Amino acid sequence: MPGSATSYLRQNVLGHTLNFATYARPAAIYVGLCTTAPSATAGGLEIVTTGTGYARQAATMALSGGRTDLAVNTATLEYPPATTNWGAIGYFEIWDAATAGNRLYWGPLVDPTDGVTPISRNINAGDILRLSVNQLSVQAI
Repeated sequence: MPGSATSYLRQNVLGHTLNFATYARPAAIYVGLCTTAPSATAGGLEIVTTGTGYARQAATMALSGGRTDLAVNTATLEYPPATTNWGAIGYFEIWDAATAGNRLYWGPLVDPTDGVTPISRNINAGDILRLSVNQLSVQAI
């Protein structure tokens, strides 16, 4: 189950492609992790950044295997070791900034064996979360 575009991004893409507004492509994108479900209009509860070891990770994406409607991460995303318990991580968000910024996409973490079954993982102090190449996907709006 790939991620979906936020309302913010949909509005900007519509305005840009129909020539009534401009939208500048982000200089970089960052993947955040959430313990509660985001939606098109509202973000999930992202991990607290102060004193936990957590930080959004920069990501690179590309079209997946000849598809024109699906992008995947092209490098492994590795989060720093948790210094406190982060809780059950079940969702991701893609942002245009390492902190604050605009939320672009969101989605559930899913079982990599079938790409559909939602999963969550408890991250405890000392744990490291990795998203391997092709494990994060976003489908065209």
